[in-house]
Amino acid sequence: MRRKDREILGDENIAKIIKQCTTCHVAMTDDADAGMPYVIPLSFGYNLNDGVLELYFHCAHVGKKLDCIRKNPNVAFSMCVENRIEIHEDVYCKSGRFYASIVGQGKAEIVEDVAEKCRGLSLLMERQSAATHKFEFTPEQAATVTVFKITSTSFTGKAK
Repeated sequence: MRRKDREILGDENIAKIIKQCTTCHVAMTDDADAGMPYVIPLSFGYNLNDGVLELYFHCAHVGKKLDCIRKNPNVAFSMCVENRIEIHEDVYCKSGRFYASIVGQGKAEIVEDVAEKCRGLSLLMERQSAATHKFEFTPEQAATVTVFKITSTSFTGKAK
C-alpha cells in the first residue's frame, strides 16, 4: 500500500469497516467475453477470523456470476463507506472525501455443504438486517438459492 498512513491493520479494525458496508462489489472474468472483467454489487455476509475473510453471497441457481466462478474462481472485491467531502477552495485538486474501504482478492466457490450454506445465509441476513438476533435457515429454505463464498487472505483496509 502506497499510503501507509491510511492503512488499516488487524481483524478487529477491518471488521469495524466491514460492519459499516452494505454492498460488496465483486469482480470476475468471463472467457465468453474475451476475458473482459465483470463486476457486480452484492449484499453479503462475512466471517473474519485469524486473517481469513470469508464473504458469503446468494443468487439464483443460474446466471453469469456462477458461469464466471465455474470457469475462473479468481475474483477481486471492494467495499467502501463514504463520508463527508473536504473541499480545498484554494487548490481544488487537494479536495477529497473521507472514507474507509476494504479491497482484496480471493477464490470464489459454490457452497455445496448444506450446513455451511445455511450458515452463510444466516450471516448474510444478520449483516444486511443489522439484527440483534440470529436467523436460522432450514435445508429446504437454503435449497431455493445458490450460495457462493469468497475466501481471502489477501485484503487491505484503508481510511482517511
